Amino acid sequence: MSYTRFDVANLVDRWCVFYTRGLLADVATDRQDELRADVLDHLQWGRDEGASERAVTRAVLWRALKGMPSDLSWRRAQRRLVDNGGFGTRLFAGWLLLGASALGVGMVVLALTAIGRDRQGLPFGEGPIAPTLVAALVISCGVLLLLRQRTRWLGALWIAAGAPIVITTGANLLIVTTTVLFHVAQSTPLWSAGEVTIAVCVVVFYAAAAMWWMPDRSKAKAR
Repeated sequence: MSYTRFDVANLVDRWCVFYTRGLLADVATDRQDELRADVLDHLQWGRDEGASERAVTRAVLWRALKGMPSDLSWRRAQRRLVDNGGFGTRLFAGWLLLGASALGVGMVVLALTAIGRDRQGLPFGEGPIAPTLVAALVISCGVLLLLRQRTRWLGALWIAAGAPIVITTGANLLIVTTTVLFHVAQSTPLWSAGEVTIAVCVVVFYAAAAMWWMPDRSKAKAR
């Protein structure tokens, strides 16, 4: 018996099965049973209140979407509990910090190299010089913020803010001032699309890193 034109309960259940994969069997089962019961209660409430099929469907899906960040946070907490020694978590955190720092420094070097190769002497307020330099400074501040554990999440956001400008505007400035890169870019049809794709991937990477490093609010309140 289906209450909606598509089985919204099954859709939400699939999401729960997805983010509980790899966890202890009893933990995953309890979470799935809890979510199924909650969704069924919501659907039953809609029937009792005489709400339309579409309204109840939207309400269930909206609750599921809003709860996704909390679901992922819950999964991360469960994985940390399983990792009693903390070795796997520390190893991942170490590689994440190394990758984020190295990529940030690389983008600063890219921006400064592009500016330094400007042989035409473009005025600071014209062309890509100013935004590239500002983005390099923003990323530099973000890299410095990565040095402290409490500010790493903020540093990741700073780097994410400056990365698209360096990857697109700064890279284009470097292409214009470098003969070999200029010919490569001209002969590659999807060069611009590739720049945008890389910029999006870098922003997503630093946004995910910021979520990983963000302090646990529940622990902060307990203190």
